[in-house]
Amino acid sequence: MNTRTLSTRVIPSALGVLALAGSTVAAADADQSPPDQAKMAKHKVIADELDNPRQLSLTPGGKLLVAQAGHGSYDPANCIGEGEEAQCVGATGKITVIDSGDRWNPIAHLLSAAGPDGTFAVGSDGASKRRGGPYYAIITYAPPDLMPEGVPGEQAGKLIAKKPGGKAHVVADISKYEENHDPDGEGVESNPYSVLAQKKRVLVADAAGDTVYQVRKGKVRVFHKMKEYGKKVDAVPTSLATDARTGNILVGELHSEMPGKAKVWSLKQNGKVARTWKGFTTVTGVARAKNGTLYVSELFGGTCGFEDIPTCFPGRVVRVLPNGKRKAYAVPFPAGVVVKHGKPYVAAFSIAPSTGAMGNPNWNGQIWRLNQR
Repeated sequence: MNTRTLSTRVIPSALGVLALAGSTVAAADADQSPPDQAKMAKHKVIADELDNPRQLSLTPGGKLLVAQAGHGSYDPANCIGEGEEAQCVGATGKITVIDSGDRWNPIAHLLSAAGPDGTFAVGSDGASKRRGGPYYAIITYAPPDLMPEGVPGEQAGKLIAKKPGGKAHVVADISKYEENHDPDGEGVESNPYSVLAQKKRVLVADAAGDTVYQVRKGKVRVFHKMKEYGKKVDAVPTSLATDARTGNILVGELHSEMPGKAKVWSLKQNGKVARTWKGFTTVTGVARAKNGTLYVSELFGGTCGFEDIPTCFPGRVVRVLPNGKRKAYAVPFPAGVVVKHGKPYVAAFSIAPSTGAMGNPNWNGQIWRLNQR
């Protein structure tokens, strides 16, 4: 059995690149802000000091809902491993509503693991809410033997729900289904990473399991098994969203670090493929506006590499107009993206805790509203 654990930093296929990030960025000047703002897209910071912000969605009332993967734990007693492999486990994950400068946490004290400095956390990576229903959070998987005392290890690999004023509870065990059924037939690997609450079901993308599941009344079933790209390259579905133009389900895939190889899939409500968009790199967020404009977050997209930090950062958001014309906006390590009133919002510095990354407090988890001009 080859089971993914929380020691996998952001998402399974990116482990090697993220290890490179930890060593390369540490050599940068940690005391300066990004000196060349022209290398970043024009934007307004809507929220900052977030803890590894990941999936971004909208509540039925139009408020921003962000999954914060937390910062693991700053208690050395809660850490296992050494050096770049060290992981510190805590209960610092949460999902957060942001509205006109106000913010509150419908669900908090969620499982989180990160490096000792709080970067590259995994845990509560996805959040969603449907009209009249509870808030949902999806938690990545880790085996029980990695859990220090006092942390909510029972949340690992599970879909969590909480109604306003109620208590958080487990709805379904996604990773257990992967363990029992292994839909892709490649061995048991599970990293539930994104969630989409619909009227009568909840969809969950298992990045390591290469499967999108549906949950109805606590029962887990396969909704869509992702395309196989070969023995060494998996789809790695990281993002779910509703297409505001067609009502279909959008799925973004990480694929690999190879430029231009990732796709965005449009699925019908029965799980069948409606269409695809090609030519993306390490997709970690997707949204489509009512006018048909597509926005895609690329975690490591663009021409900037880790060696270019702090002059410029890996990552960008790609806008695809209905006529196919594309434009890229430089965003550092972007994750979830949504469209609100025709304007794109994106989670930036998604691998950073609220205190900042790589020694720079300005490089903390944020939400940006992009200026598309």
